[in-house]
Amino acid sequence: MGLLECTSSASLWRGYDYFKEKRVLQITETSDDCYKALVSGNSDTPYQVEINIAHPRKSTCNCPHADGKRIICKHMVAVYFTVRPLEAERIYREAIRWQREEEQRQEEEADRLVEKVHSMKKNEVCQALLELLFDGPEWQYDRFVREYLDE
Repeated sequence: MGLLECTSSASLWRGYDYFKEKRVLQITETSDDCYKALVSGNSDTPYQVEINIAHPRKSTCNCPHADGKRIICKHMVAVYFTVRPLEAERIYREAIRWQREEEQRQEEEADRLVEKVHSMKKNEVCQALLELLFDGPEWQYDRFVREYLDE
């Protein structure tokens, strides 16, 4: 499993931001696929980061999130993207493509829903609405009461 697969999506995207903001201040290749770096973070002192691309769980960072743990943090991701900038751009393009596909899927689903509701008989729409209000989340019921009964 690679370094990016070992990180959370939050750390992945914050690490991407740190990469784009050029927060990796200094980097040295210590051996094949191993790097030491200083990364500017929220502390006054840059974080000391070591990444091992071949063995991601051997990577370390002295930030509060990862220090002493086998966690891949945003600082490690920033270093990874600094040494592999094409990978950073590939991940970004993939995310943008996925987002566009998801938006398209949601639009198509909304269109199908509108079409379905318009094709329903009045009593079917009333029954569906009552089911949503009584069986759905409480906030939905409360909102309906506020908007339509408390006039």
